[in-house]
Amino acid sequence: MDVNFKYNDPQANDPIYFEQIFAEKPGGGLVVNPGADLPPTSPVGYNSSGKLEAFKCYRLYAAVESTDTTIKIAKGSGVAVGDFIAHGDVAVAATAIDTENEDYDVVTVTLGVDIAADTVLYQSSQASAAATQSTEAVKAAPYLAPVFVLGAPIFAGKGDQLVKLVNGANLRKETANISSELAALIPGIALV
Repeated sequence: MDVNFKYNDPQANDPIYFEQIFAEKPGGGLVVNPGADLPPTSPVGYNSSGKLEAFKCYRLYAAVESTDTTIKIAKGSGVAVGDFIAHGDVAVAATAIDTENEDYDVVTVTLGVDIAADTVLYQSSQASAAATQSTEAVKAAPYLAPVFVLGAPIFAGKGDQLVKLVNGANLRKETANISSELAALIPGIALV
């Protein structure tokens, strides 16, 4: 007997990013077309043109030792060659990316510090002095000064997008797409 039944696999559950939201920009904001798909809780700041722009953070898939020349970053970060990947005051440019593994990207970069797995690194605007062997006191700095986090995902290639912008929330640290350094720069954002 044919009953026209077809089994469909269930969709994966969306991760929980927010524990509590208590402040947001009324009406949200128009965010510049991103270079990569970015999940909720990604940092947002004003660029040099005065427009809101979301930028990248990178969750480590595995621990990093100071002598490692590659790092494993969880899929979905949008990492690209030339991105300055930062942790603390150290930022180094990514020189190559291997995307063959389905769980993580292998990025060629030497940070020179030990970092635990599942730590979130951030996109810097420049390489630090330690990375460039410069005697000038240059430290890693965020790509933009974060003011908000995304309240919903945004997608590359879809133009400027109107999105919910949050500036007061408790974010789940296991899933939040923001580093502790950037979260500390937004007074109302806490990683719990």
